[in-house]
Amino acid sequence: MSKISYYNIAFSGLKEGTHNFNFSINKNFLENFQYADINDIDISVDVIMQKTSRNLIFEFVFLGTVNVQCDRCLDYFDLPIDYKTMFYVNFGDKTSDITDIDDTMILARTEDTINLAKHFYDYIILQIPIKIVHPDDKKGKSTCNIEMLERINQIQNNYKKESTDPRWDKLKNLHN
Repeated sequence: MSKISYYNIAFSGLKEGTHNFNFSINKNFLENFQYADINDIDISVDVIMQKTSRNLIFEFVFLGTVNVQCDRCLDYFDLPIDYKTMFYVNFGDKTSDITDIDDTMILARTEDTINLAKHFYDYIILQIPIKIVHPDDKKGKSTCNIEMLERINQIQNNYKKESTDPRWDKLKNLHN
């Protein structure tokens, strides 16, 4: 049994109606994907599946943390993930792993299980901001590594104090 099969739901034997599932996502989950920016992960996913004869409707509720590196101070911290979304699966002639902009995919009528790992991964990655920085505390101050912030300020101040290249200074005197 592969690690990824843990995220399978065998829906063919289930009656029409609502079904609840719960999945745990940890560091072993990341081994199935090529994303190096996550150091660790601890997320619980509650899945509510509504089964009908024509489709499956999923509600995913993600709750937990993703351990990522701060872009400012380079320390690792736990980024909270609290996200809820809907995912729709329609039955068709062929399976299409491509999820369109409406969070809908096509699953072949001959299929009896669905693997949700790729979808979980996609939704989690989309919750990580482009610029990853420590959150501010209640007073609005950064919770980044103080030593690193002081070092960055020192380097910035030294850079500002450096004299400019005299060749460029002569150009400043030119006016139109």
